[in-house]
Amino acid sequence: MGANGPRDRGSPSAPDGWAMTIRPGEDDDAADAGRLHAGRIGDGFLSFLGPAFLTRLYRRIARNPSSFLLVADTSGDVVGFIAGSADVGGLYRSFLVRDGFAAGLVAAPRLVSGWRQVLETLHHGSGEGAGSGRGTELLAIAVDPNYEGQGVGTALVATFLDRVATSGATEAYVIVGADNVGAIGLYGRAGFVAGDEFELHAGSRSLVMQWNRAAPGDCVDS
Repeated sequence: MGANGPRDRGSPSAPDGWAMTIRPGEDDDAADAGRLHAGRIGDGFLSFLGPAFLTRLYRRIARNPSSFLLVADTSGDVVGFIAGSADVGGLYRSFLVRDGFAAGLVAAPRLVSGWRQVLETLHHGSGEGAGSGRGTELLAIAVDPNYEGQGVGTALVATFLDRVATSGATEAYVIVGADNVGAIGLYGRAGFVAGDEFELHAGSRSLVMQWNRAAPGDCVDS
């Protein structure tokens, strides 16, 4: 989806004694993912399209066989999510065919004014041009502000990479805003390595970060 990730923002602490489970997201979790994306992800174009559009998109991600949605759940409340796809182009085609008309209706005025960004986003999803990494793309991640700084984002990224590894894949990547220091640090700590900068949307610099699973027996410097 391009240039997504949490900003480094101050936030209240999570409630005392809270416990978190990360689980696969289902249809009923799509609205929470859409709400968190719209409210917490400042980079990229999709937040501009609003929670109703994003709810349909995350419902499609949860249903798509090449994609997945993971949510951080505490006492039945979704406090964070992460989404990925091994075939972004196929995901977008499925979304356009199955959800495009209904999603377009709820976001029609914004789609008209942002048609150029729509085309840029679809072009990125096709895997053509600059900004394409290798493997599964980390599409988006967001954490409820009351739970930032509590390790939710770190746990979500780790679970995302576990999901990639258990699928048999060895590579993943993410597109992040080049000035998004918090997100770059989060991905870097998880083993992503910064690559080239490019413009996903005109006038906005983005960065490709690549992750490669270490082969058995590979040495890691301490």
